[in-house]
Amino acid sequence: MKKLFLGCFLILCCANFSFGQEEAIKDSMEVFFKLDKANLLKESTEAITAAFEKNKERILKVRVAGHTCDLGSDNYNMGLSERRANSAFEYVKTLGDAYQEKTELFFYGEKEQKYDDREQNRRVFVLFYLEDDDRDTLIKNDCAEVFIEKGTYKPTKTKKSSFELKYFDNTKVLKTNNISIEDTEGRKLYFNSVVHFKATFEGTELAAKKAVKIKLPLVNEPKEGYTFYEGVDQGGKIVWKNTGKPCQVTDGADCKTYDFDWMNSGYCACATQRECEEDCNGDAFSGVDRPDLTAANIRYSAEQTVAEFEDGTYASLDGVTVIDDNNKEEDLDVCEQFEYGIATSDWFPNKHKMKDLKNIIIKSETAPGSKTTRLYLKKESLKDLNQPVILVGDRHTKGYAKYADNIVAPTPCLGSVNCEYVVYDVPSTGVYKVGDWNSGAGKPKKEDKWILKVRLLKESVVFIGNKKTGEVYKAKNAERKGKTRPKEYVIYDTDNVGDLVVYVQNSTKPKFKLYQEAAVSELKYKKAANMYVMRRVKFNKVQDFSEAQFTKCK
Repeated sequence: MKKLFLGCFLILCCANFSFGQEEAIKDSMEVFFKLDKANLLKESTEAITAAFEKNKERILKVRVAGHTCDLGSDNYNMGLSERRANSAFEYVKTLGDAYQEKTELFFYGEKEQKYDDREQNRRVFVLFYLEDDDRDTLIKNDCAEVFIEKGTYKPTKTKKSSFELKYFDNTKVLKTNNISIEDTEGRKLYFNSVVHFKATFEGTELAAKKAVKIKLPLVNEPKEGYTFYEGVDQGGKIVWKNTGKPCQVTDGADCKTYDFDWMNSGYCACATQRECEEDCNGDAFSGVDRPDLTAANIRYSAEQTVAEFEDGTYASLDGVTVIDDNNKEEDLDVCEQFEYGIATSDWFPNKHKMKDLKNIIIKSETAPGSKTTRLYLKKESLKDLNQPVILVGDRHTKGYAKYADNIVAPTPCLGSVNCEYVVYDVPSTGVYKVGDWNSGAGKPKKEDKWILKVRLLKESVVFIGNKKTGEVYKAKNAERKGKTRPKEYVIYDTDNVGDLVVYVQNSTKPKFKLYQEAAVSELKYKKAANMYVMRRVKFNKVQDFSEAQFTKCK
C-alpha cells in the first residue's frame, strides 16, 4: 500500500541537511513479506524501484522501517524486523550509491500493529523526505516584471503553471485589445503604464494565495498624481477601477517602474483622471499641457495670450511681442481708409460675417516665415463669444492689416491645455482677428438715398465714410433716365447724415491731382433733386494723393 503525505516545505541548499520533519514534503510506500521471511518479493523490488525512480531528483533523506506481526516473541520479532529493513536497504543501495548516505534504518518489531490484518503488518515502511520542486519564478518582458513566490498558486506549482505578461505603450494597442481609457464612472484617464498579467494551469486561470510583486514600466517621464488602477471587464471591454494606491517611481539600473504587491491578475495600470471634460484627447498616454511661459519659443501678452513659434518663424525672437488689441486700434478708421484710398471691402470684405472681439497682433522687426504659430487664448477672455474663431489677416505692402476669409477654428482635444485655453494653429502672419463668425450672413441691404454731384469734374473716385460705424464704401455713379451720370454718385441711406463724410479723388488733370474732403451735411443740398453738391472751387491741388490732408473724418 502506498501513501502520499504533503506538508509545508523548506528550501534545502546543501547535502548536510537539517530540517524539521514536519516541514518537509514527504512521500511513502510499503512492501510486504511472507510469514517469518525477510527476503523481498519480486513485486516488492519492482515497487521500490518505481518509487525511487519517481523521486530520484528530489530525495533528501530516506527512512526504512521494518515491522512484524504479533506472532512470536518480542526479541525474535525485533530481529526479524531488522532483517527486513536491512533487506530493503541492501536493495536500495543497488539503485545508486548516493542513497546509502541518505538512508536511515529503523526496526520496531511488533510494536506498531498498524493493520488489523496480520499479513499487512509484516512490512517495511519507506518514508521519503523530498526537496520541494515548487520554485520562485521571475517573468520579464522588457522592463515589465512579475516575481511569483513559490506557493503563490498552491496547490498548483509554479513550474507547472503558464504565465502571460504584456505591457502596452500606445493607444493603438489598447484599442486593438478593447481596452478603454475610461474608468468605471465614464471619466477619461491618462496612463503612464499599462500591464496585463495572467497565471493559468491547463487553460484555467489561477487565483493567487499570496501577492505577486509586479513592476509596471513607465511610458513617459514620471509626474505626480498617478494612482494604481485595476482593469474591470465590462461587457467585453476593459474599464478601470481606482484602488487609491499612489504610484511611486522606482529607479532601476535600466528601467523606471511602478512597483506593487498585487493579489489579483488581469489588467493593471498607473493612471490619473483628466482635469476637465474638454480634454477629449484620444491619446491614452500623453496630451498637450499648458504652455511653458519660460520656453524659448514662447511669447505672451500682458493678458497671457500665448504665441508658440515653430523654428524658423523669425530669424530671432528678440523684440517679438504679442499684443491684445482689445480696442481694435489696428483696424483702419475712416481717415486711414481715406489716406490709403481704399474702402472697407478692400481690407475687411467679410466684416458683415464677423462679430469681432479683438485683434491679436504679433509685432516684430522682420516678416515671419511660412510657418504655423500656435495661439493660446484664455477661455475666460472668450466667454462672451458663442463659437470663437480666428480670422487670419496679412500685411499689405502699405503696412495695414488686411483680412479675407481665412477662418481658423479652435484645435480641440489636445490635452489638459484645453481646460484653460482655446487653442488655434494659424499661419504665421502676425495679424489675427478673434470673434464669432457667421458664414451664412449676407451683406446688409443698402438703399439709395441721396445723390452727390461733383461739379465740373468727371471720372472721380468717391469714398463715403461713416464716422459712427467706421465703414467706408466707394460710391457708384448714379443713373437717371437710363443713363449713367459721370458727375453724380449715390449715397446710401443712413440713420444720421451728420455721420457721413465724403472724400473725392480726381486724376483727370495731367499735371496735378484734385481732392476734396467734406462732411456731407455741410454741402449744399438741393431738396428738389435730393442732391448734395460739391463745388469745383473747393478742391485742392496735389501732386499725389498721399499729400491729402483730412480733418472732417476725425
